[in-house]
Amino acid sequence: MKGLLGVLFAGGRGTRLGQITQYVSKPFVPAYDRPVFLYPLAQLRQCSSIEEIVILTNTDNDQTMRKAGYRTIVQDDAQVHDMWSGLRYLRGALPAEGDAVLMPCDNVSEISVDALVESFRSGDFDVAFSVMPVGDRKKLTGMGVYDPSSRRVCYKPSAPPSNLGVIAPYVIRGGFDPGPISEAEAFNQGRTVVREYNGPWFDVGDPDTLLDCSVYLHERGRSA
Repeated sequence: MKGLLGVLFAGGRGTRLGQITQYVSKPFVPAYDRPVFLYPLAQLRQCSSIEEIVILTNTDNDQTMRKAGYRTIVQDDAQVHDMWSGLRYLRGALPAEGDAVLMPCDNVSEISVDALVESFRSGDFDVAFSVMPVGDRKKLTGMGVYDPSSRRVCYKPSAPPSNLGVIAPYVIRGGFDPGPISEAEAFNQGRTVVREYNGPWFDVGDPDTLLDCSVYLHERGRSA
């Protein structure tokens, strides 16, 4: 079976991190003892089904990202707004027609990419992703929320239909392309398989979460 393309999205500007990103670019912000992008990159590297890893980055980060040892593609900020538009841009920039695993550079979790890929390959699916209970309602209004009754994703809903936050990585079928629409709308156009996840997850997009993530990683390192 043909291997997957692993895509690390590292082109964001990190505006929610405030003054921190005035001094260091978002992917290189340290989470405990290393730049945050190395955690999701390690998850992609550990996936036995991924054949190649590509980093989608921006002009500011490209030279440094190349030192990670993987091919980099510089995005056009006018065309890339989320991971879905980033994948569409990537498909136009290189031969990337096969199945892909999409991973943001600022998410820290213990999700098994192999397990997600196994679920994806268990049927005729277009998209696979994980959901987890999120107790912070304010957090839910700023992210994708999965509604199990309708089996749809609502993006940044003012009234979340459930407490199930949608979290990356995502696995996307190579031939799946519903057009230039938003990430949540794309998910709702396809046949999805959803896995439940109840482990640690940090979206390191603001200073408080960065601190919480660093404390968790420190404690995990001490207990290992």
